[in-house]
Amino acid sequence: MLKLRLNILKKLLIIIIILFLRLELYSFEIDSALSFDFSIRYRFELLDGMNIKNYGDKGQNAIGNLNDKILLQRVIAGVTYRFTEDINFAFHLYDARAFGWSLRNSINRNYFKSVNPKDSSEYYIMNPNEQFFEIYDMYLNIKNIIPNLSMTLGRQKLYFGDYRVMGPGDWRNTGRWTWDALRFTYNTETININFWMGGTKIQDPERTSIPFTETEYWGGGMYSRIKILESLALEPFVIFKKNGSAHYIRDIDLRRYWIGARLVDSNLYGFDYDFNFTKEFGKEKGKNIDAYGLFARVGYSFKFLPFKPLLSIRYTYATGGRQQDEEINQFDPAYGAQDKYYGWMNIVTWSNLDDREVVLELFPTRQFWIEIKYNDFYVPVPEGNTLLGTLKLKEGSKHLGSEFNIFSRYNLNKNWQFTFVVGYFFVGEVLPIDNQPAKDAYYIGTQVLFNI
Repeated sequence: MLKLRLNILKKLLIIIIILFLRLELYSFEIDSALSFDFSIRYRFELLDGMNIKNYGDKGQNAIGNLNDKILLQRVIAGVTYRFTEDINFAFHLYDARAFGWSLRNSINRNYFKSVNPKDSSEYYIMNPNEQFFEIYDMYLNIKNIIPNLSMTLGRQKLYFGDYRVMGPGDWRNTGRWTWDALRFTYNTETININFWMGGTKIQDPERTSIPFTETEYWGGGMYSRIKILESLALEPFVIFKKNGSAHYIRDIDLRRYWIGARLVDSNLYGFDYDFNFTKEFGKEKGKNIDAYGLFARVGYSFKFLPFKPLLSIRYTYATGGRQQDEEINQFDPAYGAQDKYYGWMNIVTWSNLDDREVVLELFPTRQFWIEIKYNDFYVPVPEGNTLLGTLKLKEGSKHLGSEFNIFSRYNLNKNWQFTFVVGYFFVGEVLPIDNQPAKDAYYIGTQVLFNI
């Protein structure tokens, strides 16, 4: 089996090299209208003590392996055609693979199914690492419908602000959020307003989804950025989410709404700050929703020192709740990013979370960025809640553990980017797992991205 995989990998590498050579030759514009686009990303991940469905459980019925060595591959290829200076059309396909992953689709399709408990034939799949031959984007963009107003219709990525409530989730091999939507953008020097409505697609490795046909959620909203001063901006937003058209979720009564604002200043006499408050309300499965999330950051840039270090203190909070509660108080982070803020090991997200964080950023060159951070995780409502299938806190405790990360990224040029990340999780006051004391875990990842 290993020999077969190596042969397949060798063939893939040969094909990729040929594609690189051919695309380097043909990546120029055939005329002023048509251009070819190509991107390939490889990331090698080494995990010890966990996977995204299981922390520390080595038992007979445990999900996946705790020491995966994974080669993630994502290929995106397509074209952009400019009808006029203000009208263009983009169409790209992509393929995402996870070689060596113990949770891959070929082993068990059930790992990432959301299944109707009353009818197992009703389900949809959200696979984070595998998507075999899928439409990455397909949209029509029209600028200057009236001065400063543009429109985008079709499959696209939507992300705003710091990605906390609206992010693409691009670290994930398949990307967490891909929209089939209609978007309007009004943009001037002092204000940027986005309105959108549509749905987020499912991620089933064995299905190619046609835009607007199989959605996990329908949703939309408004996200704006108002420039108050040169470095000071206010970002108010309103977002909603309802059940989509995919099997099972289409029959769930779900209405969630978020309203909030972000205030950010990137330069106040060397200091910078960022505040975000988001209120969530609505109804799901007959229960009212009353929850909120907040984020605060204060930093100082030592520009007079080598590498121009930026030191910041951050605090993240999101309300929690229990399934048996009459009201839903557990905050859902809308369409937000995860690993970017709450540790690259993806143990927690912005939900039922109390996170104290210290971050040091270094800038050796314009192309080179290093981030060193320490997160200390607490769970506001630990009763009845489990993380990664196994992590349960001891009675009376709220300390889940802490995580240390080093993340670095180097942009060699416009085509090549290199990333390295290492994470270590120090387990907190957690109950034994599979009758054994819970142990620490670590993660190492190295990534190469090539674009033309």
